[in-house]
Amino acid sequence: MNAAYRQLTIFQLLLTGHTVAKAQLAEKFGVSSRMIQRDLGQIRQFIADQQLFYQLRYHRQSGGYQLEATQAPISKQAILLLIKIALASRSLTKAEMSRTIDGLLQLISPADQAEIRPIIKNERFYYQPVHHGQPLLKTVWELSRFINQQQTIVITYQRQHREIVTRTILPEAIIFSEYYFYVVAYNAKYHSNLFYRVDRIRQLHTTNQTPITRTRAERFEDGEIRRLVHYMQPGKKITLRFKFWGIVEAALDRFPTATVIDRYPDEGAVLIEATAFDRGAQMWLLSQGAQVQVLAPTEFVTHLRTELQRMLARY
Repeated sequence: MNAAYRQLTIFQLLLTGHTVAKAQLAEKFGVSSRMIQRDLGQIRQFIADQQLFYQLRYHRQSGGYQLEATQAPISKQAILLLIKIALASRSLTKAEMSRTIDGLLQLISPADQAEIRPIIKNERFYYQPVHHGQPLLKTVWELSRFINQQQTIVITYQRQHREIVTRTILPEAIIFSEYYFYVVAYNAKYHSNLFYRVDRIRQLHTTNQTPITRTRAERFEDGEIRRLVHYMQPGKKITLRFKFWGIVEAALDRFPTATVIDRYPDEGAVLIEATAFDRGAQMWLLSQGAQVQVLAPTEFVTHLRTELQRMLARY
């Protein structure tokens, strides 16, 4: 066994939470304690050179060396929540979800992994991804790099009714909503930011065409859009008011800009005002049935009334 392989083996033991003693390692590898001391020195130097968040320390009580994190490690509780959220999203193929879960588990100790695996076993076994079946990890990463580089790209895109189109776009943000990843991109042809579902992108590549440029003021603000867009339906920005008889927190969570501006204790209702894009807001409001009554703006109320009449006509 050469020195490099021996040092990698020792480093792996340290990374997985083991305490390593010079005498035991010397016996295991058939080398002198001085050679093991040199190996530990090389590992310590590697940690410093790579600026890793670890420190190799000798613990007199245990009689060996341990690797200590120099910043707060991620907790097993946080890893469990991240895995639960990932599984609930249903956004990745089974293979990608499996690799993602295994990667997250590797961030914690073997003992913590053993504690978490039974908790997620059933949910992991019955995991059912959404139906598009497209791997996303590579595409999301490539799009993220293009966003950082402000790089104009060409995509081959499958629209809702399987029509294939080619679009030249400037990707500006990636957003996850309601089971799907979307890239928000500026399309110069339409002079507008449009939403493209990442799983419907069949090909993407850079282009030698004149790049699309946007000033800092024109750039898309993904944090702002999350406050206003629902179901990834942009539409027209409106300030709406509606009486609500349901669980108030559910409405406030759905509309991050919402505030309760009046209460009707006798009716068990509240009056809510929120700024949102009309198309996504309409989808949620209609889903609430008789729990909601939209009062403003007038044009939006008229549109809702027409839509409700069309719905009733189907019954």
